[in-house]
Amino acid sequence: MAKFELVSDLRISIPASASEALRLAAEDLAKDIQIVTGEAVKPVFTDVVAERDGIVIRVAPKEFPGDAVENYRLHSEEGNRLFIDGSDLRGAIFGIYAFSADWLHVPPDYLWTQLPFRRLDSCAWPQIRCSAGNPALRYRGVFLNDEDLLMGWEPGGTRHIDYWDYQTVLSRNTIRKVAETLLRMRYNLVIPSSFIDIRNPAEEMLLEECARRGLILTMHHVEPLGVSAFGFDNYWNARGQTRSYSYFSDPDALREVWRDSIRRWSKYPEVIWQLGLRGRADRPFWEAGVAPESDEERAAMISRVIREQQQLVREVTGDDQAVFSTTLWAEGVVFNRRGLLEIPPDVITVFADNCAGWRLQDDFFQSPNRKEAAYGVYCHHAVIVGTHLAQAIGARDFHLVLNGAMAARKLCYAMFNAANLREFVYGLQATARITRQPGGFSAGDYLRQWVAEHFSCCRDEIAECYQEYFDAFVKNHRGVALCNDGLMIARSNQALGMLRDKIRPAARGDRATYFFGLDPTHLASLGDMFPDMGTMDELLNTLVVQEQRMKGVHVRATQIHATLPPAERSFFYAQIVYPSGLNRCFCQCERECHLALQAFWTHGDDSVKAHLEAARHALCDFEEQLVPQYLTGEFRHWYDHCTKVNFRHTAAMLEELLKSTTKQPLYYNKSE
Repeated sequence: MAKFELVSDLRISIPASASEALRLAAEDLAKDIQIVTGEAVKPVFTDVVAERDGIVIRVAPKEFPGDAVENYRLHSEEGNRLFIDGSDLRGAIFGIYAFSADWLHVPPDYLWTQLPFRRLDSCAWPQIRCSAGNPALRYRGVFLNDEDLLMGWEPGGTRHIDYWDYQTVLSRNTIRKVAETLLRMRYNLVIPSSFIDIRNPAEEMLLEECARRGLILTMHHVEPLGVSAFGFDNYWNARGQTRSYSYFSDPDALREVWRDSIRRWSKYPEVIWQLGLRGRADRPFWEAGVAPESDEERAAMISRVIREQQQLVREVTGDDQAVFSTTLWAEGVVFNRRGLLEIPPDVITVFADNCAGWRLQDDFFQSPNRKEAAYGVYCHHAVIVGTHLAQAIGARDFHLVLNGAMAARKLCYAMFNAANLREFVYGLQATARITRQPGGFSAGDYLRQWVAEHFSCCRDEIAECYQEYFDAFVKNHRGVALCNDGLMIARSNQALGMLRDKIRPAARGDRATYFFGLDPTHLASLGDMFPDMGTMDELLNTLVVQEQRMKGVHVRATQIHATLPPAERSFFYAQIVYPSGLNRCFCQCERECHLALQAFWTHGDDSVKAHLEAARHALCDFEEQLVPQYLTGEFRHWYDHCTKVNFRHTAAMLEELLKSTTKQPLYYNKSE
């Protein structure tokens, strides 16, 4: 038995030839050791293997099986030495962060919690033995999508894009925090922003920072081969030309931009090339210009483009081992389910969830399962028409979804949409573990371990409160929650707009009217993303039930919050107190907005005003009583650019409607 102890003259051995990514992880380890020991241990680096009192970091593929991927082994040896061996670069990096998490007790999400590092009670261990084999899923990634809060928190450079709310890029400091966090959680893949145009240095910086940490890069499905409609326009505008973003009418224009993008992306060591054909923003390609009119012709064009893009990548890069993916999102779901798409077996076919993480869409189980094909899933922790400002999906729900997916198909890929990261660290750490080692995962054990990592007391009560919060969301017969922050604000805005414009509501909640008049094929594909809300009475009842549940969670969480050490209160507030209060207030606001609209059409002038006042009161209570304590410390500017789920816009609409009541009656008049 070989013990290991952190001693004052500890050395960290890393080869002189080590990559920058490995050195950065080793520097994180040195920083962690210094902090948890109260600076009693300040490691020094050497490129010579320490003979004693050292941590030796090695990329040693010969020490592992020939098919090893991201394996690592930690073992203490005589002479007070700890060896951290990896089968490859990321294996060694993950081994470093495993030691930080499991022995130094540094939570992988520490950059987003405002929790202080805990001092180690003891810096000595009788023996260290730990290893990890191949991950269950080869590729496990996070997508920063609709990243409005991150963009406003620490603004970076300027983005050149003719699209609402995407004029700013994440700062270098922010993307460095993101990259470190993903590696500490043991993800290996990233889409570091929406609509990346690699020709803009401010945006390419995001790719550079993630690649230098050792992450694999890939693209969003709206930017195949790294080219969105906006990037296409930028390319041709820079050349003084206006070209049509249409493979149907101007394919050569697209091919030229694709080739240029491939050359630029290919300088990074690891890229998964996204294939497909999309329109502007996140719309079907036929909405962007002249295109075939039938679904059969449209699907045939997408299939042809996928094959052509695959060949272009191989031709430009000379890489016969390039990795490809295509995401069945929106129209792709419908075409694939109908057997209209032809996807090569060496392209990873990625299926999407219902856009709020509770279940995969039906096409995942209905589409043919080809043994020779590669498959993946694209799931949401966050989405603007759902869970954007507060977490809603717990480890238990994600485990059920991912376990079912892995049982149904042989998966090699998972991408998790996480928006602004801070709100979703609990779920992100869970999905990282599930996709790496699903066999030993227990949602209950994970929750208890999470609580123990982050809180020093009241652990049983906190774990129960977490589960009560996730259980408070009311789900429909398909297991999908109807009332999440993005959906509630969207429906509130729509009710207020109909009231302002004197539009009579439908008897049942109409999904399509809430979401921008989507193309029928597009809307048909989204399944549970816009759940059937039933009759208005059923929706109102759901809001009442969820509001009461959230109120109960909020009361209990507030009581626990008062008993915690001051250093832990802020994080618990952000995790449970604030989200439960947010959901309570948004439930009340939406319900009152619907009631105001109903009252308008039943001649209830005083009642209309009363309901509008109640909705305004709910948002004022949220803004004045809950938000200030959420925006503290380094996160004081977190809502400076809160535009995607803009509750302040809803409050402004309420104010305008209430002002109008002093000028004219606010009720339906038959003479109008």
